Amino acid sequence: MKKYFILLFFTVLVSIQLFSQNNQQIFNSFQTAIFIGKPIEHDKKLNHAIQGNSFGILVSWNKIATNSSTFNKLYNYPEKGFSFVYQDFNSTILGEAFGAYRHYTYNLIPKNNHPLKLTTGFGLGYLTKKYDAITNPENLAIGSNFNVSAYVKLQYFQFLIQNKLSINTGLSLLHFSNVSIKNPNLGINTVSLHIGVNYKFGDEKNILKKDIDTIEITPKPINYNLVLRGGFNESLIIDSGIYPFYTLSFYANKQLNNYSALTAGVDFFDSKFLKNHIEYINTTENKLYNKNDYRRAGIFVGHELTQNKFSFISQIGYTFYTHYTYVSKVYERFGFKHQLNNHLFSEISLKVNLFRAEALEFGIGYKF
Repeated sequence: MKKYFILLFFTVLVSIQLFSQNNQQIFNSFQTAIFIGKPIEHDKKLNHAIQGNSFGILVSWNKIATNSSTFNKLYNYPEKGFSFVYQDFNSTILGEAFGAYRHYTYNLIPKNNHPLKLTTGFGLGYLTKKYDAITNPENLAIGSNFNVSAYVKLQYFQFLIQNKLSINTGLSLLHFSNVSIKNPNLGINTVSLHIGVNYKFGDEKNILKKDIDTIEITPKPINYNLVLRGGFNESLIIDSGIYPFYTLSFYANKQLNNYSALTAGVDFFDSKFLKNHIEYINTTENKLYNKNDYRRAGIFVGHELTQNKFSFISQIGYTFYTHYTYVSKVYERFGFKHQLNNHLFSEISLKVNLFRAEALEFGIGYKF
């Protein structure tokens, strides 16, 4: 199982590096922040696991690109870098967590002397305690040591010394989950307050920020896409076994502007775990579902936030064909897409049912 998370982490890093490797760097900065918060009890099963306030430290290394690419001009020359987190859940059940991330920081008010910034990070996490039927049966949040992790941080900066040294404070949301590769997997979400310091190496004044009005908007036709996704996952039944799944999707997308595209299409799901899950339900609940009719089909609409050859995808769908409803007929998909050339693209996405993870998907697609 560890190899899937390692593959995911390095795939994300490579994908992000591919679309940004030509950017010239002008300065770096180092940031550290301490935080205190509390995990969200989004399920009553977590009642015993959440025992107090959580605390930790987040450190990051940032750099900024200065070339006048469309991406930099559209997004106010964002910072990018790597960050690392240590979190103590202050719980004998949940233990401690470590995380490593690739992150982007967007300047929401770039021309203000006291800027407001938004940082998003995605990477790999390690938790010291997981579910064990004998030694840790109350940890229904995490079923494996290695997990996918992500965070969002809204931060306000107050400069202290000639725009070099600053304090930062704000709110953050930190998430750990193994995306149902191993159950239980309710996941852990922590909302925190943070305060820290940031120091810049170099002179930011050399950045040549050009007006967004100089960017050309070229009308684009509707494109059609075919995507094959796959991976491994386990049903909600603990220790029910890990099975392969395959998803075939066909959808249309229409680019609205330099930022956004709308999508709509259809999904066909072949999830082997569901066959085993139906058989389990028939045995334990005396049901008569046809275990061989486990395939599903759904329709969806979505959005793509474009950043050069890299996009963040979000979709919401409805399963219109299913013999057995697994969790919910409503499903969502969130992920990352990287355009390899004019036609081929790769994807990493998370399929969830009413915000409960079902599968981590690795995909390859073709744009017509």
